[in-house]
Amino acid sequence: MISINISDKSFWDIKSEGYLFLLEEDFKITSLMDVIENECCPNLSEVLKKNKFEGKIGQSYVLTGMKDGKLVQFVFVGLGSSYLEWAKRLENFRRASDKLVKILKNLKISNSVLSISDLYEKNDIKISEIIKQFAIAANMADYNFTTFKSGKKEEFNFSISLTDGNSEVMIKEKALLEEFLFEGNVIGRSANMSRHWCDLPPNILTPTFFAQEIASIAKKSGLRFDVFGREKALELGMGGFCAVDSGSEQDGKFVILEYKTSKKDAPTIGLVGKGLTFDSGGLSLKSSSGMSEMKYDMSGAAAVVAVIKSIAEMKLDINIVAVAPVVENMPGGKAFRQDDIVTFMNGKTAEIKSTDAEGRLVLADALCYIQKFYKPKTIIDIATLTAAVAIALGHFYAGLMSRDENLVSELQEAGNISGDKVWRLPLDDDYFPSIESDVADIANAGRPTYSAGTITAALFLEQFVEKDVSWAHLDIAGVAHAHPLVKGSTGAGIRLLAEYLLKLSK
Repeated sequence: MISINISDKSFWDIKSEGYLFLLEEDFKITSLMDVIENECCPNLSEVLKKNKFEGKIGQSYVLTGMKDGKLVQFVFVGLGSSYLEWAKRLENFRRASDKLVKILKNLKISNSVLSISDLYEKNDIKISEIIKQFAIAANMADYNFTTFKSGKKEEFNFSISLTDGNSEVMIKEKALLEEFLFEGNVIGRSANMSRHWCDLPPNILTPTFFAQEIASIAKKSGLRFDVFGREKALELGMGGFCAVDSGSEQDGKFVILEYKTSKKDAPTIGLVGKGLTFDSGGLSLKSSSGMSEMKYDMSGAAAVVAVIKSIAEMKLDINIVAVAPVVENMPGGKAFRQDDIVTFMNGKTAEIKSTDAEGRLVLADALCYIQKFYKPKTIIDIATLTAAVAIALGHFYAGLMSRDENLVSELQEAGNISGDKVWRLPLDDDYFPSIESDVADIANAGRPTYSAGTITAALFLEQFVEKDVSWAHLDIAGVAHAHPLVKGSTGAGIRLLAEYLLKLSK
């Protein structure tokens, strides 16, 4: 497990096994690196050049040498070009931090030191933000899903000290910097908690088990927790939730978490996360290959739990309500069918065109529930909703749909800062005829002639949002897993929403 601390000592005064350097392309030997040249490796620049280390993103080099009579490691990792716009440079910094942590773990370097002065002095990025982003990236780099590996697993504990080259900034602003470090640690560790849930197999992470895990987190974090099942859902008129829940032998769980600040007149933000612990497609059965990794269909629910946990630990001056409809979609004898018509909590009806378009059904009732009982000013729902979003955007941007320009702008900015990026897709009424039905208010799947499955799914959800509510929909189906740079779950949406809420509360 990783431990990160801020030191007010200067870089070379910290006795460590590892001395870490993040270097941009076309770097020059810095005053800190002069010590290596003077005491350990007289031709450092030539050594790095000989080993083809040029500071490009993804590059690394480890030099072993003697310092103060002890064997130490000098670790160099590339940051890429310094001529990129700030958001890309910050993303490269996160990727370099990820690489750095993995090197430390691989080489079993138990304590190390990193100077961050060169990073913020050359860029228009505050040192506090650098520290927060490093903590998030480093914690997430430390994640490894080995729960079901039968071999002996030994946890490697290691530490990284962050310092300024001459320690002046660290001494002057240490209290503020430690606050940002705390925020980064909270967000990174909460993201890893979510990733662990997502990576668990569906025979373990059933709706009941997931609800129990959330209840435990709520108790530890001081959150109000409530949960109910099918019987109460029927009483509330949750036809969408109950339809999806009907085919499985596992009982569905509707989970509610609430965080309240003591500050008066603080806004209430609603978070809604899709929680399909496994999606077979129901009677519209997926292919065998299409069913693989459908355990990740609860990534939205895991994300909203991680976010509200983070907010509670950071004690932000904002009220948060998070709801997660947690069910399985299975093809049992009691499963809902194509041509069924379901009635939702707000009285609207939908014709079932595909039982594999189930996520929007449970989300519709969740949106109705959170508005009726909590009346949030803003609602953001997050879901692995459509395969179409991965076709449109691939694995580096989540789809964002909203009619609220301010909310769109705030989420885009939060995405740029956090690296959890979003791309806006048009929520255009020209697509609405795709989900019109001859026999119900709407259909749960769009007509093939319209395509744009991500947009038509968002238009379906919009029918369950009241006009005076600011609402945004995040489709994370392309970024939650199967990512080219990350094994298993990515924790998609957590950094984004945490950053948005941090800015909103300040």
